[in-house]
Amino acid sequence: MGDRLLFLKLWWRAPLKIAAWSPSSAAMGRGIAQHVDPRSPYPVLELGGGTGSVTQALLEIGVAPSRLYVIEREPALCEVLRRRFPGVTVMEGDAAHLRALLAAHEVFRLSAVVSTLPIIWFAPENKRHIIEQAFDLMGDGGPFLQLTNQFRSPIEAKRLGLRGRMIEFVWRNLPPSFVWRYERPEAPSATLA
Repeated sequence: MGDRLLFLKLWWRAPLKIAAWSPSSAAMGRGIAQHVDPRSPYPVLELGGGTGSVTQALLEIGVAPSRLYVIEREPALCEVLRRRFPGVTVMEGDAAHLRALLAAHEVFRLSAVVSTLPIIWFAPENKRHIIEQAFDLMGDGGPFLQLTNQFRSPIEAKRLGLRGRMIEFVWRNLPPSFVWRYERPEAPSATLA
């Protein structure tokens, strides 16, 4: 109950910043984590760690704690995450600075980005900045997985040069939520004449 009260208090202070009045459920964590390949040698980045339901699910599918990096803006939630997941790197900061935050830990390549940020409410330039940094670090092959409680895509995929599709609906979450997967299409190979 302590996590829920903390989350509700933070939501009450800034509803568009937190975007949900309750932490993601374990079912939501599993719903998004199952789309990450834990065998990749590159780290996984979680944006908006909250109280750790997605973090826990990523660890349960086999992502090594040493390969899991979490960015969380709220200091109180960072404390919860650090206490709960001592082997995971938790960075307090804004996801808009993800490249610099990761570079401070000598991370320059990612396998996947998992986001529970309320990105649908972000200003277009801020959204673009986060997504471009993420794909620059993942290359063409990595997925950007986004949680949303909206029926529509929270990211304007075509405008950002991405392909996106809804891949999961988790009704056992308050509120029921969707997982969207975004990928950057690979550049066509040059043909030899």
